[in-house]
Amino acid sequence: MNSRLAKVLNPLLTPAGSLVLVVILGLSFVAVVLVPGLELASEVADSSTALKLLGEQQRHPTLIRAALESIHDRLGGRGYIQESVDQLRTSSSQLDAAMHEMTVPQPGSWFSLMADTGAKGRPIAGKHAAALLDIWAKELVVLKPVLGFRGVPYQDNESTGTNLNEGGRQLDRDVGAALRAGRRALPQLDAEFTAIAAELQSTNLRSATQLRVVMLSGLVIALALVVLVSVLLSARQRQESTLRLARQQTADILRTVKDGLFLLDRDLLIGSAYSASLETLFQRKDFAGIAFENLLKNIVSERTLATALKFVKILWAERTNEKLVKTINPLGEVEVHLDGGSGRSETRYLQFDFHRVRVDGEMTHVLVSISDVTTRVDLANELQTAQNQAQGQVDTLLGILHIDQAQLQSFLNDSNAAMKMINAVLREPTREEGVFRKKLDTLFRQVHSVKGEAAALGLSSIETRAHAFEDDLKALRDRPSLSGNDFLPLVIKLDDLLTHLQSVGDLVARLSHLQIVQGDVAHTATAVLEEEQPLQTGKLDGGLGATLQKLCLRVAGENGKEAALHCTGFDAVPADYRRAIKDIGIQAVRNAIVHGIEAPDTRTAAGKSRAGAVRLSFQDLGEAGYKLIVEDDGQGLSTERIKEVALKKGFLTPERAQTLDTKQIFALLFQPGFSTLETATKDAGRGVGMNLIAELSNQLGGRVAVGTSLGKFTRLTLTLPRPVKRADGADGTEAA
Repeated sequence: MNSRLAKVLNPLLTPAGSLVLVVILGLSFVAVVLVPGLELASEVADSSTALKLLGEQQRHPTLIRAALESIHDRLGGRGYIQESVDQLRTSSSQLDAAMHEMTVPQPGSWFSLMADTGAKGRPIAGKHAAALLDIWAKELVVLKPVLGFRGVPYQDNESTGTNLNEGGRQLDRDVGAALRAGRRALPQLDAEFTAIAAELQSTNLRSATQLRVVMLSGLVIALALVVLVSVLLSARQRQESTLRLARQQTADILRTVKDGLFLLDRDLLIGSAYSASLETLFQRKDFAGIAFENLLKNIVSERTLATALKFVKILWAERTNEKLVKTINPLGEVEVHLDGGSGRSETRYLQFDFHRVRVDGEMTHVLVSISDVTTRVDLANELQTAQNQAQGQVDTLLGILHIDQAQLQSFLNDSNAAMKMINAVLREPTREEGVFRKKLDTLFRQVHSVKGEAAALGLSSIETRAHAFEDDLKALRDRPSLSGNDFLPLVIKLDDLLTHLQSVGDLVARLSHLQIVQGDVAHTATAVLEEEQPLQTGKLDGGLGATLQKLCLRVAGENGKEAALHCTGFDAVPADYRRAIKDIGIQAVRNAIVHGIEAPDTRTAAGKSRAGAVRLSFQDLGEAGYKLIVEDDGQGLSTERIKEVALKKGFLTPERAQTLDTKQIFALLFQPGFSTLETATKDAGRGVGMNLIAELSNQLGGRVAVGTSLGKFTRLTLTLPRPVKRADGADGTEAA
């Protein structure tokens, strides 16, 4: 029996079931008790009001009769009649108005109550209306002469005293006629009023009886409701006791579990129940009701946030395979940045898992579990770092073995000089914004030179560190304002790069001592390290040419292109120009391949060979100096594209752009930070390479010219003066 009752009551104990039950019972009570009760109570009130007001009207016939008799007596005694006439007029007027309302339907008025039925919208007189109107009409006929009297009914005579005048005699006759008619009509009005009152009392009694029946019915229903509600409350209390126990157990689980747990609804809002460990994982306490987006905002990258939101929305699609979609979880192991207090940022790694929650086969929520995997990631990173370091040392060692030791030592000496220059620039005190910007440009050129030569020699570990240093410089360049403190983090990157360069030098020294390298080259490299003197090659063509060939193949391959490099005349480069020509050649080759040479399919479609051609030639012009020509058969330069990028990046104003000629537009290519690439890579996009070429040319006292044909070629021509003798007899260069 109890189980059957439970089956019946359980649906009613749910919030929806309770609401439906309350609505049904409420509507039943309204339909059975309230509506009829209100209607009957309204009828009782209306009939009672009608009886009261009807009683007030019953006195008017008596007042009319008394007023007529008063007028008649005062006329006989030659007294003052105006007060009695006014009383007659007032009573007649009120009775006439009452007759109208009692016999004509007046919706909404208390008179609109039918005496025999109690229905609204009908006159109170009901079937007595015709008789009332007829009696009153006849009475009103005889009253009108009296009611219409105006003036004084008396005249004074010295011999006879005060007598009735003609009007007074007529008034006396009219009053007499009215009294005679009133003796018949006024009792009839009283009788009709009495009959109407009896009917109203009967209606009132019937409505009151019905109202009592309705109230008793309401009492019975209320008692039934009390019994039913008591049963439901008792069952609900038992159910709530069970639910409290379940909630307590759930709270104990959520309080002690180490993983973060919470539910997401369809609007991606976090539910009110969540594990206590969330507060530790996210360093906050307000989780209930917040959006999943706000939980991740500002602690993960915008790209990761956007991807995560799309992923969670995909989980809500019923046709999505849950196991399959979990393999693309963007939050499987995500780096988060939390507020560690005191302005510090704490980095952690969290793992998010998502599980669908179904009730009766329908998906209702997504359960999110979060684990702190920082320790695991740190261990993996440490292991990876150790492996990378070991692999890096092996790669560096293998790279050194394949590099001409003279070129390697020259690179190490040049890099060491560049590092000293960078350190000096960083230590130079300044407070002016313009000087800070110039320091950045100088640092860019020095680091870019080291990166370019490292790339040419195939020293990827040095190239990577130099590229990371450039990333920090780029971040500073993009800031609206700079201060000395902004340059402090660069010291760490500089130390890392310098330490690595020193380790490469140590490897070279060890190899030379162990005689891993061959013959005199190894001995020469060791001697150079001991004497700390730079080694100069006799002919630059073979060494630089081979280096640039490797660089060309590497840059073309990494950018999905094909290119062939042709170098001529580099054996004629004077000793004082070798470092500069080497840096210019490296930057020119990278720039030509990245910016000039098209992809193979694009070249084929344009009727060109798949492989692009890059030509470098150095010419001795005699007394006129030297000429270095760098040319590629690529896509050429577009002045409109250059102006568009310059406007977008703020190098030009729209007004200034309208006034530039072709030469001035090409001059923008050599500005620090200017590049037509949207995204920077390790080979281009920083806006440093062309600026470095211009700066090196200026240091040698030369000039740079640009020639191009859209879709056909781009040519850089550097005209350099001959080195001049310094006062001490050594060769030098002219000041730029």
